[in-house]
Amino acid sequence: MAWPCRGVDLRAAMRMNTAMDTKQPSAHNVGSSRPLRLADDVVSHAIYGGPDKCYRYALTRTWDASRPAVMWLMMNPSVATEDGDDRTVAKCQRYARAWGYGTLLVGNTFAYRCTDQKRLTEVPDPVGPENDTNLLAMARRADLVVAAYGSPQIKSLLPRGPEVVRMLQKHGITISAMRLSARSGRPEHPLYLPGTLRPTPLPAL
Repeated sequence: MAWPCRGVDLRAAMRMNTAMDTKQPSAHNVGSSRPLRLADDVVSHAIYGGPDKCYRYALTRTWDASRPAVMWLMMNPSVATEDGDDRTVAKCQRYARAWGYGTLLVGNTFAYRCTDQKRLTEVPDPVGPENDTNLLAMARRADLVVAAYGSPQIKSLLPRGPEVVRMLQKHGITISAMRLSARSGRPEHPLYLPGTLRPTPLPAL
């Protein structure tokens, strides 16, 4: 079955524009937020897929290739691209620099690019057909993987985060978190966490 994205046959579109396309994203409407300027010392690239590059499968920021890499696993991409940050990616990079890392890898449980999580329920495949493949590749590259997908407001989105953690753990990846929510027990999103926190390993799910 073909999974349309914004009314377009995804398989047909991907034959013309592969999921590993790293060019600048085009007409997909992510939302109204504007990206932030990248730090001057950063080399960046991203992997997109789907019609109008509606999926962002991977985002990389490197400022010191001689140092190890940290991966952040969050819920879904916002406006960050290879050319600009959003507030969350900028915060993750500040953590990574403070911890002594030189590369930031960003993946998401849902690869569909949007600033409003309600839109994840409006497309047939918000995860993206190449997402798990890219998540596993980044996790294998990273020296530290931090789960930070938070607690979605929409109940149908809740199972996906733990599913990804289990998938990565089955491949021998150690998953850490900054802090677990006292209410839900889920890994908290990094944006409003204290800058002094350090990640700790999660038990097997």
